[in-house]
Order: sequence, then structure tokens, then C-alpha cells
Amino acid sequence: MNNWITPKEVANGIKDLPPIPINTQNIARSKRQLQYLKIGNRVYYTYQDLKNFVEANIRKAQPKAD
Repeated sequence: MNNWITPKEVANGIKDLPPIPINTQNIARSKRQLQYLKIGNRVYYTYQDLKNFVEANIRKAQPKAD
């Protein structure tokens, strides 16, 4: 299962993605913002799904109003 990533691995941080706490993952899954595979009680993600989730949540800096 080399292509599948567990929530614990995501919470520890993988590759070039920031760590995403398990509670945040749970909320994102329940809001259907993060795709996942569930087999029994286990949850798995693909790297691309995680990357898409992170990119969708990037907030751009806004110039300060005078």
C-alpha cells in the first residue's frame, strides 16, 4: 500500500506538505473537502488529494487598507 497515506502520516507531515492535525482531517472529511478511501475503520488518502486540499486552502495576503 505504498500509494496510500494514513491520517497519522499526514499529521506528522509528508514530503512537501505541511502537517495536518487529525482533528482537521476529520472535519475536512465530514465537510467533504478532502477525498479519502475508507476500508473498515481505516482511512487512507492519496498524495494528490492531500495536495489539492492544501492548495484549495491557501489564503493570499491582502494589502492593508489605509
